[in-house]
Amino acid sequence: MIIRKAVFFLILVSNLYADDDPDLETKKSSLHFTPKVINSYREKVRRMFYHAYDGYLNHAFPLDELKPITCVGQDTWGSFSLSLIDALDTLLVMGNITEFRRAVALVLEKVRDDANVNVSVFETNIRVVGGLISAHMLAGRHKDLVSEWEGYPCDSPLLKLAVKMADRLMPAFNTDTGMPYGTVNLKYGVHKDETPVTCTAGVGTFIIEFGTLSRLTGNDKYEKVALKALDALWSTRSPIGLVGNHINVQTGQWTATDSGIGAGVDSYFEYLAKGAYLFRRPSLMKQFHEHATSINKHVRKDDWFMWVSMAKGAVSLPIFQSLEAFWPGTLTMVGDVQDASRIMLTYSEVIRKYGFPPEFYNIHNEEPVDKRSAFPLRPEMVESLMYLYRATKDETWLQLGAEMVDAIESSARTKCGYATINNVKEHNIEDRMESFFLAETTKYLYLLFDTDNFIHSKGDQARILKSSKNLTCVIYGGGYIFNTEAHPVDPGMLDCCSIQAKKEQEMGDTNVSTGDHHETRELTEKGGEKYFENQYGNKEDLIEYEVDEKMKEEAERRKAEEAQKLQENKSKNAMDKVRAFLVKAYRKDESKQRNGETSESAKQLMDQLMKAYPNHTSELQTLNKEALIESEELQHLDDIREIVRDIPIPDAYCDGCCYPLHEIVDSVGLRVLMADMYEYHLYPKRQIKFHHGPICWKEETPRIEDNYKNEPPSVHTDKWNSPLFDNDMVVLSDFLGDDIEAIRKFGFKNLLSPGYKKLDRLIGGQNVALRRKKSWYYQV
Repeated sequence: MIIRKAVFFLILVSNLYADDDPDLETKKSSLHFTPKVINSYREKVRRMFYHAYDGYLNHAFPLDELKPITCVGQDTWGSFSLSLIDALDTLLVMGNITEFRRAVALVLEKVRDDANVNVSVFETNIRVVGGLISAHMLAGRHKDLVSEWEGYPCDSPLLKLAVKMADRLMPAFNTDTGMPYGTVNLKYGVHKDETPVTCTAGVGTFIIEFGTLSRLTGNDKYEKVALKALDALWSTRSPIGLVGNHINVQTGQWTATDSGIGAGVDSYFEYLAKGAYLFRRPSLMKQFHEHATSINKHVRKDDWFMWVSMAKGAVSLPIFQSLEAFWPGTLTMVGDVQDASRIMLTYSEVIRKYGFPPEFYNIHNEEPVDKRSAFPLRPEMVESLMYLYRATKDETWLQLGAEMVDAIESSARTKCGYATINNVKEHNIEDRMESFFLAETTKYLYLLFDTDNFIHSKGDQARILKSSKNLTCVIYGGGYIFNTEAHPVDPGMLDCCSIQAKKEQEMGDTNVSTGDHHETRELTEKGGEKYFENQYGNKEDLIEYEVDEKMKEEAERRKAEEAQKLQENKSKNAMDKVRAFLVKAYRKDESKQRNGETSESAKQLMDQLMKAYPNHTSELQTLNKEALIESEELQHLDDIREIVRDIPIPDAYCDGCCYPLHEIVDSVGLRVLMADMYEYHLYPKRQIKFHHGPICWKEETPRIEDNYKNEPPSVHTDKWNSPLFDNDMVVLSDFLGDDIEAIRKFGFKNLLSPGYKKLDRLIGGQNVALRRKKSWYYQV
């Protein structure tokens, strides 16, 4: 009894003096988040994922998403079986190899890249292309998964499908500025009436996926178009360093000039920082820091971020958006951990108040905005929590993550999945579960509580691989860079297949072989030839021939075959000449008969040939049939030309005319060629005033293809030579070398934090900055 009273007294005292102990909050958290508790939340998230994943497969597949209240499926972004593609790498992050293999088979069987459907270029890139690339990369951690994928890691069925999808998006980049349209039809391309207005994120969120494709395939066109789009955005920033929300991709004019870090802009900034890390491009990090400086000066108010005029910086909307919660995570990546922590603590007020961040939160009124108070299970908040916990080990971030897990489980769970929270104040739900719940939210929560996951590797589990292109690289060593849909990219694998890695290796090999060659030449000049002669005698006596009978027979057989082939060619040429004479004769007969004359030139020629070559009757009859068919086809073409010549010259301007062809064709390329022939060669000679339109058969119904532009940009021209691409291809030593003063002058104080160790230089380093104990440029 005495002991129990003493324990109660100690607990009471500790509660009374809680405010006097500044470390008490941490101590409480430490007591709560034991390894057992952390693991329990990890398993809770795992069960959450599988409840949603199984619900999708059982009730919605092969449609894009699950409606978790009615337990049916719906297509939302393009009929890609989107939730399954988005979930592929999450299965591997959670260690489910068996289900991953089954899911890949379903994706390869069901997903089409040529469906007649209009899709968002941005969403298709981050979800489909990004998901396929990541699944391709992570699969190699398990050799049995890729044992049948010849050419891995530079090739696989998943990578092939990713390339096909990216190629379907490429026509969107064929604009005057290089910035892409927002929508493309997978089968036909960009509609001629498609709006050129696209959001900023829809322009600047391609470098991770497209750059990775270029490095894995050795085809630089994808990286070039992504960098060109970033060039264009950078050139259109305002005098105070801000960008707007929507832009005309043909003219480069801003159509929505509100500036912020939320919806419509967010992932542009994210990809500048991540692109700098992943592809070792300092200029991208420079752009990020300059944008961040302008944001802190004009957009930030205390630890909130407003929406302001991009030209003057005047506040236009005092709103916090849940999409802005990615910002602390990105700041953590570039080493600004303390500032990221302050911002995240400010955001945590909203989580603690409602359980979830609403889409829009009015900062002045401190309440969700009417009709924008939903929480569609977004990942940005937990994304930043994961980065902050990895950088600081501060269990405050675990606490916030655990609260979100409990809130989702309590309010969003349905019988077959997890539903969107319709109003964070009331926690009522609506019938949608977006694919990013499986791709991002559950993955980031799982990684927050799975402290030993391979994604967090620091290189101690890396593998050295010799790729199909004979390049040596270090893979699975950590430093994974997540795209904005949380699909991780392994930076080490990029050096297995890329053009740049090949060039660097060839340069190294050339230097070595040049030295070896020089040494060999010197030895030869000092007596190599004399030594050879002393050993083997004079050149005349050096070699004796021994005839191999089998090789001799083979050579004679080949010689006979070549002679026979030559004879057959001569015979064929003779037959071709005879056929040509017959065609001329039939054409002459047709011409005279149309004028009312009698002519039998072809018959007379055939009679003469039959008498002259009685042993070749069968061949001559075949030639006669072929000549007759060919002459009829030529006459048909003459008739078509006659029709075209008889077309009256129009007095009015002909807008979008349908030019006649002599046959129906399915090739859009041929139609364009024929249209050019009519426009530039045929009609101008007749002085017809017209506008270049589609080309078709006279009686043919207008076709859907004629309303689309399906040409990707020609990236190998001066227009597409992005300065980022040619002048910013650097290696890690350019970021952090031995010359500390040179690095300080470089100016990117937060680019890498802390400095790389030897292995980090090979694998791309870590994607999370740790707390600094010394100045940024020293090794920690």
